[in-house]
Amino acid sequence: MLFQKQSRNRFGLSELSGAVGDLGTALPLAFALVVFNGFPATRLFLLWGLIYIATGWYFKVPISVQPLKAMAVIAITAGFSQDTLATTAIIYGLLLLFLTGTGLVGWLQQWFSPALIRGVQLGIGLLLAQKAIALVGEHGFFLGVPTSSSYLAILLLSGVFLLLCGGQLVMGKPVGLFVLGAALVVGIMTGVSPGPEVQGGALLALTLPNWQLIPDVFILLILPQLPLTLGNAVFAANDVCHELWPGRSNRVTVQKLGGSIGISNIFIGLLGGFPICHGAGGITAHARLGGRTGGTTMILGVALTAVALVDGLSGFLFLIPVPVLGALLLLNSWAMISLIGRLDRTGEWIVALTVGGISIATHHLAVALMVGLILERILLIRPVQDLVARMQHGIKVSFRR
Repeated sequence: MLFQKQSRNRFGLSELSGAVGDLGTALPLAFALVVFNGFPATRLFLLWGLIYIATGWYFKVPISVQPLKAMAVIAITAGFSQDTLATTAIIYGLLLLFLTGTGLVGWLQQWFSPALIRGVQLGIGLLLAQKAIALVGEHGFFLGVPTSSSYLAILLLSGVFLLLCGGQLVMGKPVGLFVLGAALVVGIMTGVSPGPEVQGGALLALTLPNWQLIPDVFILLILPQLPLTLGNAVFAANDVCHELWPGRSNRVTVQKLGGSIGISNIFIGLLGGFPICHGAGGITAHARLGGRTGGTTMILGVALTAVALVDGLSGFLFLIPVPVLGALLLLNSWAMISLIGRLDRTGEWIVALTVGGISIATHHLAVALMVGLILERILLIRPVQDLVARMQHGIKVSFRR
């Protein structure tokens, strides 16, 4: 009975505020997929919204639903077609189900120590901060609307970020919801048009996988994404949920997160959408703005589904000013970076800082993970362990003095 009470989803003001937390990541990627890959915005929002509702209902904590970032960047740059990306979603879903069904995901988890996971989270946080500033510098005030006032937009980004920090982190008030609502009203009042490219298109497109594409999509799209999905959307996501909501995350395991990503992507691929994951950064973003239960993500899912089904509404989401989206990304960034403070030992800090530093230097989390794994093995060698122990002792002595 106690478990049932703890696991009940809530739909109050705090959950409503938390629902907007991850829009800073999803909306810019959605806009790019619409413009460069031809996806109808309504299809993206409908499919992501339905997955949001399902994950919130099942997990009972705010599990994010995000487009696969590395895959999205490659797809946008290369201009892959909708059919190719839908096939990729199906194949990726089957691969995740294979890894979880055979237990291989559990075997892989033993390679991801707390130091590696914190390093991944640090790298993601740094990359999100960089992305927030670049987003405003490149787009100014609105997505798809040229502007020459990037400095003013960055100033507005700073102001909104401080407002969010003061309201959410210091006072504990759900100001994110009101900031986003006010920003959307301002966007509409400016008279800026969402643009014809984000309107129209088939709501769904039944798509059967083209198996001849397997070699290409596996090498070009799946291999660069898989280490990030396992590191961030499975292992780090599991870690974050149990850190933030230890009493509510009974259903959250690496097997269930991997299975959820697998089933979701098969569903999305068959209906012509773009693949998703459950990013740790999105989870902390929902938490920072007040999300505590699966009601947070169910609210966002219902909103995205409604926007997709009501004719003409999908374009209005792109009228949210970019500085506000950037401020949400910065808040998300700080939530990820701050998790490194939970490490204790010097060796763990060395590994985590190395992974984070390589991530921001190379923009390649997979490379950072490989270096981190090698470094961790080196630190396990006895002479190196002794050296690190002496370093840690010296730091403690200096601190006491």
